[in-house]
Amino acid sequence: MIPSRIVLALLLTGAVALSPAAAQVFTPQSGTGLTVTFQTEKMGGSRVLIFGDVRNATGQTYERVVLLAEGLDAAGQVVSRGRTYVSGTVNPTSTTAFELRFLASGAERRYRVTVESFQQIQN
Repeated sequence: MIPSRIVLALLLTGAVALSPAAAQVFTPQSGTGLTVTFQTEKMGGSRVLIFGDVRNATGQTYERVVLLAEGLDAAGQVVSRGRTYVSGTVNPTSTTAFELRFLASGAERRYRVTVESFQQIQN
């Protein structure tokens, strides 16, 4: 017969092993404290360079931050799209630079860059 302490220890170990990881990937539905500032530059032909910073106004650290850049036409419709990862981590109350190069359709009048997803690191 197995002592009840061993059974309890095994059950607790299994519960911890099956619990969600400390870091989870989120898709933002509202402001997360991560904001994006950027500039665009035509690289000749249909190539566009978008560069800027992701600012973290929170006390949390974020990694695997994915940015979505969209080119919008005069009516505000998306006519081009590109994604990039922000290198490394975005530390609390700091900024991290990013750069994205992609092909434009030629109909773009303005661009929009948003945080598409991220992984929060438990501090």
